[in-house]
Amino acid sequence: MFGTLISTAIRHGRADGQPSAHAGLVIRSVCAPTAPAPAVFEPKFYLLLQGTKRMTIAGRNFECDSGTCAVASVGLPFVSEVVQASAIKPYLSVELKLDAGIVAGLLLDMGEAGAVERPSGALSVGRADKSIVEPLARLLGLLDAPSEIPVLATQLERELYYRLLSSPMGGRLRQIGERNARFAQIKMAVEWLSANANEPMSVEWLASHVGMSLTSFHRHFKAVTSCSPLAYQRQIRLLDARRRLASGTANVTETAFATGYVSASQFSREYKKAFGTPPKRDALLLRRP
Repeated sequence: MFGTLISTAIRHGRADGQPSAHAGLVIRSVCAPTAPAPAVFEPKFYLLLQGTKRMTIAGRNFECDSGTCAVASVGLPFVSEVVQASAIKPYLSVELKLDAGIVAGLLLDMGEAGAVERPSGALSVGRADKSIVEPLARLLGLLDAPSEIPVLATQLERELYYRLLSSPMGGRLRQIGERNARFAQIKMAVEWLSANANEPMSVEWLASHVGMSLTSFHRHFKAVTSCSPLAYQRQIRLLDARRRLASGTANVTETAFATGYVSASQFSREYKKAFGTPPKRDALLLRRP
């Protein structure tokens, strides 16, 4: 079922996670197992084509193999590691950034026919079937004819979204396009934290900023992201710190202050807890050719 997708992914896959010729589409190709690495699972559709991968999100482990797919409706901090990959049979995956406008338009067209039970949280994991694979294969096929991407990509994405909305993951995708006040407020808070993670922030202020009471904000934020607002901010800060250390533009103390920490020692403790290695040593490993 994945033959066409795999052959296209081998031609266009990259190890660095950079977008393909279609800006919303990322094809990853990794030729060896990787160490656990924290990142943010942005709102997207994900499909693992080949190899195996382990993801940990809010303390839950997901063992992913060929055919595993997932939909996230807000950015979720997670840890992932490629468990099985080789030069002969690389790990291959496809990630498609989700377009809220396309989802909203489809929901209007589908009406009650698209109504499904609304799930809690912000992530659904399932198995891809033929109805999902076929439009995705046609979308990836545009990478071999990039001049057609501006004309056909949106149409093929729309077909893929329709199939996803009709699948068991449809409830998750609906969150992106529906006018659900509570979800929209939490999404606004998540986006603010992602853009301003290194700035001072009180949870009371953020709750007021998105128009919620403190008690309701805490409850709904954890229901969507599976962590508290402060824990979410901390994870985003540490990811930014790791990127800064990998670039070699700042030392550990400078990085700690630049990412909102008032104590270099606290930064080092939290960094080691998150990444398993003290920041100075990790920086050397990250910069190693």
